[in-house]
Amino acid sequence: MSYASPVWGAAAKSNIQTLESAQNIIARQLTNSPWFIRNRYIAKDIKLQPIKDYFKKLAVNFFRAIENHSNPAIQEIPRYDPSLPRKKRRSRTLLLPD
Repeated sequence: MSYASPVWGAAAKSNIQTLESAQNIIARQLTNSPWFIRNRYIAKDIKLQPIKDYFKKLAVNFFRAIENHSNPAIQEIPRYDPSLPRKKRRSRTLLLPD
């Protein structure tokens, strides 16, 4: 799931909810939990990080690596300014406070 997480950061809430559902199903199967145990308790017991938080952590690492990259072509790319109005959501907006 984390393969393209900087892109997933700009996904719609419904897409993130689909990923969270898949995460919950997999966690329930791995722990062999009965149906009456809540997903949040399973996640807490196995210390499972929410998808949105995981994507945010990966995005921070990704954009930090870009800023510190040694390739001159990458360093010449203009910096992203989230204050400029855009019609499309960008993955860098994942790092902005909610």
